Amino acid sequence: MAATIADVANLAGCSITTVSRAFSVPEKVRPQTRERILQAAETLRYSPNAIARAMVHQRNHNLAFVVDPWQYPIMDAFYAEIAGAVQLEAEQRGYCVYTTASDRRELFMKKRVDGVILAGRADEGLLSDLRGQGIPAVQINDRPASDDVPSITTDHYQGACQALEHLIAQGHTRVGLVTDCRLARLTDSRRAYEDVLCRHGLPFHPAYICPVEPHIETARQAVDRMLAQSDAPTALFCMNDCLAVGAMKAAVRRGLRVPDELAIIGYDGSSLCRATEPELSSVRVDGSGMGRRGAHMLIDLIEGRLLSESRVVMQPELTLRGTT
Repeated sequence: MAATIADVANLAGCSITTVSRAFSVPEKVRPQTRERILQAAETLRYSPNAIARAMVHQRNHNLAFVVDPWQYPIMDAFYAEIAGAVQLEAEQRGYCVYTTASDRRELFMKKRVDGVILAGRADEGLLSDLRGQGIPAVQINDRPASDDVPSITTDHYQGACQALEHLIAQGHTRVGLVTDCRLARLTDSRRAYEDVLCRHGLPFHPAYICPVEPHIETARQAVDRMLAQSDAPTALFCMNDCLAVGAMKAAVRRGLRVPDELAIIGYDGSSLCRATEPELSSVRVDGSGMGRRGAHMLIDLIEGRLLSESRVVMQPELTLRGTT
């Protein structure tokens, strides 16, 4: 197993932060401490590329923005918003950004990136590669894949509660839940769904829960089957806007009027919300804010600054439009 930055810190008798600073801004570490850290790293064969960069006091000023292809298409509207914000923040601080998929990790490794932003899910193999090379990472919009990876997430439970409470307040007693079967937020949305129904004394119908692949057509097909039930839902909460668009297509093809006969709320607040007619109500997640904060946090790590917080949880907000 490859040595980690924690192993180097233990052998050198200092903190992980000091080791990181010795690699990224060696001039800010006392010469005796820096020498001890470099000797420990060489003994453990830890990150020779990082050591070489530290010894010549230079960075490449390259970042990677990595989307896991198993979870989302690279051009997903919501992640495009995050990527754009990362790009702007990085450029303001003198860094370039390469956008790629995690299954093409050899490409961004060859770019000799100084840090990586993991958008959505991150597999352990990729994290192990990054640790082995001493490359810092920040994870955005998913639960932290590892305790040593700083993260920026959203309170998906509260976001789901906002949407469900609104639908019930409108008088809906048969509310369906359409979820992305691959997301960690599935657990949060399911828990919120059951809790809100319980609070209002409404029955729980397993047939009203629909986990699907995150694509418009798969959502349309699944929602069409749900709407074919004799006691079909009169409202749907969809755990991303892509699923909500698929739900709208299913409703329209069945001749249902939205929102009169079927109310729909999406999640993310992406550009898709303005592309539908009627426009889509959605739980707005601040993708631009996550992107800016993620890039800022990563560059601070690269440049040896202490993070004021390593776990950021942002609050979503329900935005009502024409589908409710």
